[in-house]
Order: sequence, then structure tokens, then C-alpha cells
Amino acid sequence: MIRWIKSRSLVVTCSIVLAIILIALNAITTQISYFAQKDEVYNEFNEVGSKLAGQAQANANLIETVASSLKAGQEGPENELTIIRKLLNAMVDDDVLTNAYYFSVDTIDKDGKTQLQFLQSSENLAQSGFDSGSAYISNDIYTEAYKKTQQKYAGLSQTYEDELGTWIAYMSPIMDGNGKVIAVFGLDFDYDKVETRINKLLIKSSLIGLVCSLLAIFLIVILVRVAIRPLRVLAVSSKKAALGDLTVQVPVTSDNEIGQASQAFNEMIISLRELTIQIERTSREVSDSSTSLKETAGQTEAATNEIATAIQSVASGAETQLASSKECQRAMMEMTIGIQKIAESSSVVSELAADTSDLAMQGETVINKTVEQMNTIEQRVFNAAEVMQELNDSSNRIGDILSHIADVANQTNLLALNASIEAARAGEYGKGFAVVAHEIRNLAERSKESSNEISEILNEIGSRSGQVTASLSSSANETRIGSELVNASGESFRSILRSVKEVSEQVQEVSAASQQMSAGSEEIAASLVELERMAHHSASNSQEVAAASEEQLASVEEVASSSEQLRSLASELRKAVGKFKVE
Repeated sequence: MIRWIKSRSLVVTCSIVLAIILIALNAITTQISYFAQKDEVYNEFNEVGSKLAGQAQANANLIETVASSLKAGQEGPENELTIIRKLLNAMVDDDVLTNAYYFSVDTIDKDGKTQLQFLQSSENLAQSGFDSGSAYISNDIYTEAYKKTQQKYAGLSQTYEDELGTWIAYMSPIMDGNGKVIAVFGLDFDYDKVETRINKLLIKSSLIGLVCSLLAIFLIVILVRVAIRPLRVLAVSSKKAALGDLTVQVPVTSDNEIGQASQAFNEMIISLRELTIQIERTSREVSDSSTSLKETAGQTEAATNEIATAIQSVASGAETQLASSKECQRAMMEMTIGIQKIAESSSVVSELAADTSDLAMQGETVINKTVEQMNTIEQRVFNAAEVMQELNDSSNRIGDILSHIADVANQTNLLALNASIEAARAGEYGKGFAVVAHEIRNLAERSKESSNEISEILNEIGSRSGQVTASLSSSANETRIGSELVNASGESFRSILRSVKEVSEQVQEVSAASQQMSAGSEEIAASLVELERMAHHSASNSQEVAAASEEQLASVEEVASSSEQLRSLASELRKAVGKFKVE
């Protein structure tokens, strides 16, 4: 799997990783939200039950009267039963809190089942046949909660089912002034409605989270594609340039670091192309000059051989020596002209080699600047990743504040519920207050839902910030690869610079050899004048001329060898430059 991801493009990798993370976060958030909603409902039931149990305890005297009558086998007092039913009816609503009632503390075991006796019930239970004095067959869960009230414990039972539905009961002991349990107060919450409401909220939040995740993935994929497109083009162009194609150009579409790097790359390519063209032109001229130098050296060698032959003839006679000296003087003039041509060619080649060396050094400077620019881009990408991390931390702090807002909304909801109960007890006078309390409760619930939605969005923002950070880190790696390619180009030009330096050194050697030849030709010319003026001493002077001729011949051979080396170096330089494409 990891190998497959590494072989994919950066856009595909980011999309897959982001989709997996967002889907996992959505599932986890949904599960956490379900349990949080369930706990919140249970806490709300406990708070409502505790408050209503306090109201029920306030009517302990009425309950004790009814309990005493039923225990004596008599019907409960009608007046007290009516008052108690009105109080119980005021406690229930049409939503979740469905039934309110009082049980006797005495139980009946019949056929292995526990039966509880109603002291009084709300209207809903009375219509279902559970009126004052009727029996209720309890199941194990309900019986366990009922028995806890005998130990003066109040709280919620576990979820249970009976013939009327699925319920969660709240039970609280009713005690007299001596602390004795005289009755059990109970409330029935319709768990089916609670479960339906929680499921609707979960489905809604899951759909919203899924839609937001898909939109986030789509937007981030587009942003990543747009962000790395210039880097991809720059990487491809760098590879082509490293292989010798100096005709590439990278389009500059922005003024950010990537755009600056693209502009610097284009300027570097232009400089390298001009440098390569100049080197190729110079190497061609050097090759031509070395060929001409070799030809001139050949001619000079032939002339020197002729001079040696003439000097040997001088020994046979003065007249012959005089004639030969004239021929030597003429040949010497030709050799002098040849040496001057060699000196001029050497000077031109030396200047061209110096210019080539300067251009190569300029190219190396441009490459070093490009490497520095690539390093700056890499550092700024890492800085952008750190800023994204700071944004993620700020989102977490906003989430904490939203949690406090949700707590305030819960308290407001409870206060609105209490206000509704008080308004119900007030009868006709409390209807207006009940409407206000109902609106306050709706506002509190909407505030809570809004805070939850904002919290989910912040979580998604945090997740997207992490992925952007990863994407920026990947962009830094791509930039590092571009730097390595530019370094490779730098190595190529440093090789060229070394070759140019070697050519320059060879040219200097040729120039020195030319100077030696010039000095030798001047000595020979002087010797020939002396031969012409002093013919009778030709025999003795011919030995000296012969020695000078041998030295000149050695110098000519040295010039020929140096010119051959120069031509070879020029050929190698042209081959090195030939691998670069400039047109």
C-alpha cells in the first residue's frame, strides 16, 4: 500500500489521505455525539425528576392521607385525589415526560411477580386503566429501581419495556416529617421519542459532516493541483536542462517564491545558452588557429632544413657559401613572417580563452544564486507549515469557548422547562409566561445546535490545516529535488571552466614558444648578415649557424607539438559543449 502511494502523484496521495482522515473523523464524531446526546438526555431527565420530586415531596401530607386510606381498604379521599391528579397532570407534557404517579410502599408478590399499587396517577395512566388503587405488574428492571427508593435513593432506572411502550423511569421516595418512606413518586419518560430525536440529530450531523468533507476534499485537491503545477513544470524543465537541452523555458505565472524561482531558472538558462554558444565559437576558432599554426610550423621546419643544407654547402667554398647565405636570408624572411603569424594567432587565442573563462565563471555565479533562491523557497514553505499549525491551535481554543456556550444553552433549557412547569401550575394566569418560556427553550436548543455545528466545522478546519501542512512539506521536498538538479548543472559548468583553464595554459605555452622562435630567427638573421659580409670566415661561422639551425628546428618541432595539443584540447571542448542543445 505504501509503495503504491509513493508511486502516485502528490495530488492523488493528498486526496486519498484526506478522504480517509475526514471519513474516520466523521464516524468518530458521530459516535461521540451519539453518546454525548444520550448522556445529556439522561442528565436532563435526572434534573427534571429531581425538581419535580421536590414538588411532590411538598405534598407529602396529601399523599400520606391517601396512602392511609388505601392501606385501610378504603377508597382515597376524593378531594385529595383530585388535587394530587391536577398536580401530576401539570408535571407531564406531550413530548417526552408522559406519565407521573405515586406508588404505595407496600408490594404484593403474586405468581412469582411483584405487583405495585398506584396511590394516584396522571390522566394518561388513568385512561390506560392505571387509576388510584390499581395494581401494576412490575418487571425486574422496574422492581430494582423501586427497591432502591426504599433505601431513600432517587434516580433513573434502566430502559425497560411494557405493554404501553419503552420507558425510562425516575423514582424518588416520599418521606414524612420523621424521615420514613410513605410513598414512591415516579415519572415515565418515553424512550422511543428520545431515541428518535437523537437518531434524527445524528443523521443530520452525519450528512452535514459528509457533505462538508467532500467539499473540503474537492477544494484542497484543486488548491494542491494549482499550487504544485509550477513546481512540476520547473522540475521537468530542470531535468531537460540537466540532460543538455538549454532551449527550455518555464512560464512565470506568479510573483511568489515559485514564480521568482521560475524567473531565475529562465535567466540561468539564457546565460548558460549564451555561454555555451560562445564556448563553441571560441573552440572552433582555437581549432582553426591551431591547424594554421601547425601548417606554419611545417613550413618553418622545411625552411630550417633547407638552411641546414645550405650551411653544409658553405663549407665547400666561399662563393657557394655566399650564394647559400642569400638563400638562407630569403628563407629566414619567410620564417620570420611565419613566426609573426604564429604570435598573432596565439594572442587571439589567448584573448578568446580569457573571455571564455570569464563567461564560465559568470555561469557558475548564476547557478550559485539559483541554489540560494531554491533554499529560500524551501525555508518559506516550512514557515508556511508552522503558520498553519498555529491556526490549528487557535481553532482548538475556539472549540473550548463553544463548549462553554453549549453549557450555558443547557442551563437555559432547564430554566425554560422549570418556567413551563410553573406556568402550568398557574393555570390561565401563566399561559403567557408559558409561551415565553417555550420560546426561550427553543432559543437555547438552537444555540446549542449552532455551537455543536461550529465545533464540528472547527474540527474539520483543524484537519484540513494538518493536510495543508503535509502538502507544504511535500512541496518543500520537490523544491529540494530542484536544488539538486541545479547543483548537477553547476558541476557540468565547473568541468567546462576547468577545460577552459587548461586551454588558456596551453595557449600561454604556445605564446612562449613563439617568443623563443622569434628570438631564434633574429639570431639567425644576424648570423646571415655576418656570413654575407665576411665570406672568408664562412667556414668557421658555418658551425655556429649549424648549431643555431638545430636549435631553431627543435623550437619548430616544439611549436608543432604544442599546436597539435591545442587542436586536441579544442576538439575535446567542442565535444563537451556539443551535448548542450541551444537551438
